[in-house]
Amino acid sequence: MKYKLFIAAFLLLCIIPSAGMLFLPPTQAAANERLSPAPTLKNEDDTWNTAVLDQMTDYIADHFALRQEMVTANAALQTGLLATSPAEDVIDGTDGWLYYAETLDDYQNHATLTEDEARQIAQTVAEMQAFCEARGARFVFTIAPNKNSLYPAHMPARYLQSDGAGNYELLEPLLAEYGIHYADLFTFLAAQDEVLYLRTDSHWTNRGAALAHDFLMDTLGLPHTVFADAAYTTENTHRGDLYEMLYPKGTAREAQQIYETTFSYVREPRTAEDILIQTTNPAAPNGRLLLYRDSFGNALHPFLAEDFREATITRQMPYPFDGVQAGDTVIVEIVERNLENLLKYPPDFGNQTQAASVE
Repeated sequence: MKYKLFIAAFLLLCIIPSAGMLFLPPTQAAANERLSPAPTLKNEDDTWNTAVLDQMTDYIADHFALRQEMVTANAALQTGLLATSPAEDVIDGTDGWLYYAETLDDYQNHATLTEDEARQIAQTVAEMQAFCEARGARFVFTIAPNKNSLYPAHMPARYLQSDGAGNYELLEPLLAEYGIHYADLFTFLAAQDEVLYLRTDSHWTNRGAALAHDFLMDTLGLPHTVFADAAYTTENTHRGDLYEMLYPKGTAREAQQIYETTFSYVREPRTAEDILIQTTNPAAPNGRLLLYRDSFGNALHPFLAEDFREATITRQMPYPFDGVQAGDTVIVEIVERNLENLLKYPPDFGNQTQAASVE
């Protein structure tokens, strides 16, 4: 009888995740996670989908009932007992620090670009600058450092660093060679006494974004709000993207700084990840801003929007430069781990002939 009860309990536990899909709400993706879509019997061209069984297996694996609860429990066990992360995109560091696995090549100085490709990127940025300046616009290019480039102390010791040059080390001297107006956030942020990145997230804190704003505006030589001296409050409200990938049902929150701003959104964005965001601030001292950005612009753009009467903030790639006008300020921000995107997606200058050549 004891064995029958054990077998029945085991079978019940096996059935619950699949049967629960019929009764519980659909599983939602956590953070940057991408869940397999539901399979279809036919393809878009009306042919039979011969991979439907494989796709069904992937779909069930991503959507079974209580999946996130089980993933969270498994992650807590593995990080607590083995100090390793079961999430392939997350590195479990020391003292509660988490790192994005996609930054490993940069951290270990394993260049994924060749020297010729790095030069091609520098040439592309130089073409952006020449195009903007030919139209009478200011231009600055900046690279947001990966978290472990600034704060490597909590990386697991098993990840050894080579003496070679990573992508950034290949590109950085070329920016000077091509005369690019570059705002060096690596040197600036590394010189700060404060920790300016979140422990459980792959991005900088609001304080880090505020100081980056000050540095960019100083580099441009434009009047601006000095957020380094501005008052702020701190609230334990932030749910880190890496934490959410590792513990989708976790409830921990991290301290985040909250600043007062006066700008307005032309249309309230659904999230800070929106492809296009537009702002206005009639009292601002500067004209129009065009900010080409990635996810580091989520925290950065509100500070910049405070200092421009109009701002267009876009994640679109290729970067759409055809709307650049005289008097504009153009900022191109990209995170270190995404530098290859400048090679994959050359900027879109529209149908206009570039008015300046790049040496």
